[in-house]
Amino acid sequence: MKIAVITDSSSGIKNLKEFKNLYLVPLMITKENGEQIADNENLETEEFYKLNDSQLLKTSQSIPGMMMEKWDELLKEYDEIVCLLLSKGLSGQYNTFRMFSQEDEYNGKVHVIDTNSVSIVLKRQLELVEKLIDEGKNGKEIKDIVEEHYNKTVGYIIPKSLDQLVRGGRISKAAAGLAKILKITPILKYNGEIDKEGKTRTFKKAVEEALVLLKKNYPNSNIVDIAYSRTNQETIELVKEVAKSSGYEIGLFDEMPNTITCHTGRETFALMPYQVWGEKLWK
Repeated sequence: MKIAVITDSSSGIKNLKEFKNLYLVPLMITKENGEQIADNENLETEEFYKLNDSQLLKTSQSIPGMMMEKWDELLKEYDEIVCLLLSKGLSGQYNTFRMFSQEDEYNGKVHVIDTNSVSIVLKRQLELVEKLIDEGKNGKEIKDIVEEHYNKTVGYIIPKSLDQLVRGGRISKAAAGLAKILKITPILKYNGEIDKEGKTRTFKKAVEEALVLLKKNYPNSNIVDIAYSRTNQETIELVKEVAKSSGYEIGLFDEMPNTITCHTGRETFALMPYQVWGEKLWK
């Protein structure tokens, strides 16, 4: 059986050749003037950050016609398609394409996985899917395994700068100003969606506390995957050093996808546990 894999740009994959039989259907980025840009390989990182610094960008789902055109194209060559898309807690992406996958021509052939994931977690899922395909699993089996393995994923997001959260109306200027004066850094919880977890004094302390929370949730894991948006090298080295001094080995250390940086802004770090398939790392 030949299986194709589709992801969207929330995975942050820059080079599709990292994985076998992998295809991308991009999410969309909308400028303030209403113009839409496909978040694909044609959108260079420098161009994205220049845009993001100059205006408030919005994000939207992949264009349905583009996704279904890709399904039709791939089903001429492949027996099944497995789709790993942005978490349903962050977007309607999953629900939209799960609905389309139940139409007669796709039912049983296109499997839209409830990933509960984004960024480096989605990349880890792609690694697992590739392994499962090599082991001869079919699309339905792959879907069931990934959904079971990742249904309790919990990680933490730490925005060092609150500028983007203020621009997007997620925090008031007054609250951000007070936080800056008091050197308060929020810790956000990621479990398929984003919620407040707590706050600390100083960015370094926030990273330390996030790692303590990870160890509490995943006592058997000593590998942390880290995603980050653009920041200075000093901050990057600080995060790496805190992770290592907390007893963690760093697994993936990747730039955050554009569609996530649109909402979090620069100087944001996400800390996620690496979950080996077959091991129950959570309590």
